[in-house]
Amino acid sequence: MVSSVRWRITLGIILLSCIQSVMNENVDLETLYRIQKFFHCNYENNCQYAVAINVPKEQCQSGFRPKESNFLTHDPSETVEPYIERNSKNVYEGSELIAAGVHKDAHSEHLLMYPLNNSPLTRLMNKKKDGCVVFYTLNSPCIDRCLKGDIIPGLDKLKAYKGIKAFVFTHIYKKDQENYSKDTLRTKLKKIADRVPLYRCKNGCILCGEPGSNTVDEQCVT
Repeated sequence: MVSSVRWRITLGIILLSCIQSVMNENVDLETLYRIQKFFHCNYENNCQYAVAINVPKEQCQSGFRPKESNFLTHDPSETVEPYIERNSKNVYEGSELIAAGVHKDAHSEHLLMYPLNNSPLTRLMNKKKDGCVVFYTLNSPCIDRCLKGDIIPGLDKLKAYKGIKAFVFTHIYKKDQENYSKDTLRTKLKKIADRVPLYRCKNGCILCGEPGSNTVDEQCVT
């Protein structure tokens, strides 16, 4: 009887460990860089934009090489691009991808995250509960609007996603780089990293910070 109880306890610990390891799994850095380059080649049009994907977790793990024949095959560039033109308020919602451009009254991150309880991002995450969600924005979310509170509730929604998740940017928003110190940038970007693993993908990808990190990496505020 004692042996049986010990076995059940041991089995429970093993199962809990497995569940936690899946929930805490991060995207592979080299694969993430290839995904970011895929966005650049297929969707980018020299304007600020944001996209989010929800794909099978294997497509965020080591060794996966995204190409048009095996990645986001139902969301081709010619269908997505019109939605990310400057001053378009329309949001693209496809099979595994959502996308938005920039508008003077609504930044691209905001367009994907609102309305909060039924946003394009929420609908995307509901399609696959244990996949990989990557939220990518060309420029870091602005301090005065997005990180002041505009996208924080949306980040909390992303935090609750049970699969692999990542928030990624390439450039520091120019006005923030000109008007704020590195310390301020670091403090504001930490609002993201406190909720979701934060990455910068430029010449490769680096992990800027994640829940439990003490600070944001220097390379992410330079």
